[in-house]
Amino acid sequence: MFCSKFHVRERERRKQHVAGYKPPSNSSVSQINIQLYGQVGAGKSSFLNTINSIYKGRVSAQAMTGNQATSLTKKYRPYEVRAGPDGEALCFRLCDTMGLEDASTGLHLDDVSYLIDGNVPDGYQFHADVRITPATPGFKSTTSLKDRTHCVVLVMDAGNISVMPQDTVDKLKAIYRKALDREIPTVILLTKVDKACEHVADDLSLVFRSKFVLEKVEEVSGKFGPSETHIFPVQNYSRQSALDTKVDILALEAMAQILGFADDYLQNNLPKICLTESV
Repeated sequence: MFCSKFHVRERERRKQHVAGYKPPSNSSVSQINIQLYGQVGAGKSSFLNTINSIYKGRVSAQAMTGNQATSLTKKYRPYEVRAGPDGEALCFRLCDTMGLEDASTGLHLDDVSYLIDGNVPDGYQFHADVRITPATPGFKSTTSLKDRTHCVVLVMDAGNISVMPQDTVDKLKAIYRKALDREIPTVILLTKVDKACEHVADDLSLVFRSKFVLEKVEEVSGKFGPSETHIFPVQNYSRQSALDTKVDILALEAMAQILGFADDYLQNNLPKICLTESV
């Protein structure tokens, strides 16, 4: 096991790397839009809070979280992350969405296309029985590259993969297909790895040596589609009252890869999109 000084240096290196990211200068995009989707309780809002905590220097609860049967996220909220209490906003936004529930409640798949395409206004109030349409107040009928989603993140509880309700599996697969159809990269976060594996609970730095975690990565790749290189184990802040270097390292590694995949999307699609928007 590496000494704590190594972990501190590694956290700072990754923290600066993520904070230093800038979108391509010729893309007209100032902030990467990252959309988070997941089953209720999987930890999508907690991941957002974890990233915020790293840069605030304290455990933060900007997005509402808790142990409820239904989604606590009722509004579409793109959250900025700032480099310190009075720092500038970093060049990405983590966009929280309503949790996935059963077939008749929670986020509806008909709304996902509009969310991914950037049509939905900030602060939109989700309604399980009301669909988003072009008549929705604030609906953006015309969007540009800066409005659209640049990376989709599916958040899953590592200990819940095998028993996840089929309705939820089908919804997550459908969201992945929608992203795939648009050539938008998809990342999967495996949360609560400390609860899923006792060895990881004892020492989080063992996460990549855990047979259980590796098996879950393979299972998720086979069940949902993204390659194993797009699946990242993380532990969110949930019961800690102070920052943990090892928690930060895993979250920052995932965040760096998300930004890298989003940058690839911009680079690959910029000429095509620019040509389309100039016609």
